[in-house]
Amino acid sequence: MKVVVIGGGISGLSAGYRLKQAGADVTVIESDTRPGGKIRTEMVDGFLVEHGPNGFLDSRQPVLDLVRDLRLDNQLVRANAEAAKRYIFARGALRAVPGGPLSLLATRLLTARGLLRLFWEPFVKPRSEWETDETVFDFAARRIGREAATVLVDAMVTGVYAGDSRALSLRAAFPRMFDLERTYGGLVKALIALMKARKANAGSASGPAGKLTSFPEGLETLVHALVRRLDDRVLTGRTVQALARRGESWQVILGEDDSLTCDAVVLSTPADAAAWLLAPHAPRAADVLRQIPYNPAAVVAFGYPPGTLPRPLDGFGYLVPAVEQRKILGSVWCSSLFPNRSTKGRALMRSVIGGPRHPELVAEPDETLAPIVTAELSRIMGGAMPEPAFQRIIRWPQAIPQYTVGHLERVAAVEAAVGELPGVHLATNALYGVALSDCIARAEKLPGLVLGPR
Repeated sequence: MKVVVIGGGISGLSAGYRLKQAGADVTVIESDTRPGGKIRTEMVDGFLVEHGPNGFLDSRQPVLDLVRDLRLDNQLVRANAEAAKRYIFARGALRAVPGGPLSLLATRLLTARGLLRLFWEPFVKPRSEWETDETVFDFAARRIGREAATVLVDAMVTGVYAGDSRALSLRAAFPRMFDLERTYGGLVKALIALMKARKANAGSASGPAGKLTSFPEGLETLVHALVRRLDDRVLTGRTVQALARRGESWQVILGEDDSLTCDAVVLSTPADAAAWLLAPHAPRAADVLRQIPYNPAAVVAFGYPPGTLPRPLDGFGYLVPAVEQRKILGSVWCSSLFPNRSTKGRALMRSVIGGPRHPELVAEPDETLAPIVTAELSRIMGGAMPEPAFQRIIRWPQAIPQYTVGHLERVAAVEAAVGELPGVHLATNALYGVALSDCIARAEKLPGLVLGPR
């Protein structure tokens, strides 16, 4: 069976690889001049800068399976021990994220009233109506109180989606949280039950969250390995103009006299590109895909000489909840995260700006944006920041799809409409999860969907 995968990000590349493994004749088409989508690693002046994600959690089995199959498992590096320490900028200062109830008291992340409400969580009754969608903020406010939702949960949402906790759907964006309440009746009750289960199954590594993991030369190592396994069947710098049905086959049109004929098509593009291609064949799917919003973001990487910062980079970094009204969403202290992210003891920080709070800043030129970030860092880091010795600014106009309330219903509507098109399948993070592990997990399912049971 001939299969064309449209979109050469991690979703498309891993989908192509799994389909090729299963015996399909696969071609992957990417409009950019290089594959990998938002996964790109750049080494500049001794600084290793990730344009997109910093790594993946080693507790996510689909990623580990792919890494093993690509024979990259001997290259894995886990984040440094210091990365376990994380901060939230709250009430005007960086405060350590607590590792337990007693440390929560010491960090002053919440007021006394906010703490009392948080500790009341075991006595909060679970929802009686499970079918109604609920925002992440409303869930958190209901279970742990509005203050904890505003500070702790909003920061978490910022870190994952660069999004608005008051807009995102709990069931779609954080299904695990939804399941914990429905299964155990509350978060503390769920924590106790899971701790008992782990004790009964001693030996599980890294806990349920896992450790952030990458490669010595950055995450793009994974992209290069996938491209090698796909041989010469990854076409870059090529834009699909349209899809046409030709009898029992699909024609993927690249130009006036340039097309590929195949038995099946896998769409792993952003939602708007998928909508464009599907519109002539499944207008309802196209309409729904266009309803999925994206937030823009800019990644601002600054490098500094040793000993010039107002405070040590003694952890993973920090997140900023919306209530603090800062322009920066958060920063990763890259030189403390993995080995070899900078040389000669220099510091490397990577800050994210934009999102739903200040989307207009993403379009600002470097000479305007860099001073804004420096001023923000000075306020957050507790002292005047020096001028960076190195800077790199990466802009993502469509950074992360937002799973707003009603997202699961939109997914069902798209799948129903596309299901009427024989040979068309979906593998986009606009529908099935924004994390690298979600993209790879979706790719694992495609051989069964495209080629049928084996």
